[in-house]
Amino acid sequence: MASTLESPLSETVLDQWERQAVEYGYAYQVAPPATLLQDSVADFAEIRALLNRRQPADSRIRLCRVAAQLAGTAGIALVALGEPREARQWFRVAQLAADETSDRALRAWLFAREAVIPFYYGSPAAAQSLAERARLLAGAIPCATSAWAPSLEARALARMGRHHEAQDAMRLAHTAFDRLSSADTSDTAYGYTRRQLVWHEGSMWTTIGDTRRAQASLQTAHDLYSADEHLDQALITMDEATCLVGVGEVAVACQETERLLTSLPAEHLTGIVVNRARDLLNVLPARSKLTAAVLDLRELVEVQARPAITAG
Repeated sequence: MASTLESPLSETVLDQWERQAVEYGYAYQVAPPATLLQDSVADFAEIRALLNRRQPADSRIRLCRVAAQLAGTAGIALVALGEPREARQWFRVAQLAADETSDRALRAWLFAREAVIPFYYGSPAAAQSLAERARLLAGAIPCATSAWAPSLEARALARMGRHHEAQDAMRLAHTAFDRLSSADTSDTAYGYTRRQLVWHEGSMWTTIGDTRRAQASLQTAHDLYSADEHLDQALITMDEATCLVGVGEVAVACQETERLLTSLPAEHLTGIVVNRARDLLNVLPARSKLTAAVLDLRELVEVQARPAITAG
């Protein structure tokens, strides 16, 4: 009966699907990534079935936009779960759907989100290239990606040792952020919030080695996030631990990381968090690698089983 009543799709049904896609933006920070993945893939399958039927041109464009957002949400969840290869596949599908909409802001958002994959799991140069592509595609459009992309570019440039360019990119991010609407700055997945900007700036200063600025920004970011926004809070803690290593507090950094790994709810202790802990171990000074704090953290990371993905 639902299928009969929805053919052709009513305005009510299209509105419901668009609201459903937006709701994932608000669920992104608090929902367990495996749950977010399962739900977005299930909804994507329903949108795919609708697109397999004849639809008026305007309805098809709106459905393709929802499909792109849902595929992008699946990609985001897979990045959090530590599955970069599968995440890339979902972003590829999302771009194909976005191409059907001629929506530059949506396409730019997808490129920026895809840039997170090489940022955490690959080459900072690849992350910078994708982030730059997103920034150029967004252009002068007043969209969240106009701020989100240069801030990611800044962090990637900092990792590449291009510190002056990184700071220039972060200034671009601040300028673009000041032009965003309240809707853009309140949406955690499709928008770009002030707490994200503050965290990303702190992350850049961490890499550059400006500990004072880094710690101030990261502490502010911690305060702006709520306690149940587990993923970003965990990644901020990992940046703080990196700061501690930079000033020679290796034991404290390892203890803070161990405390994080043992206190996170199991459904939020995902691949990206464990991977960041491995990254920390890899940059520790050689003279510290046999100390008790380092050995304890290494043992915890090595035995930490990555949560299974049950996408249904």
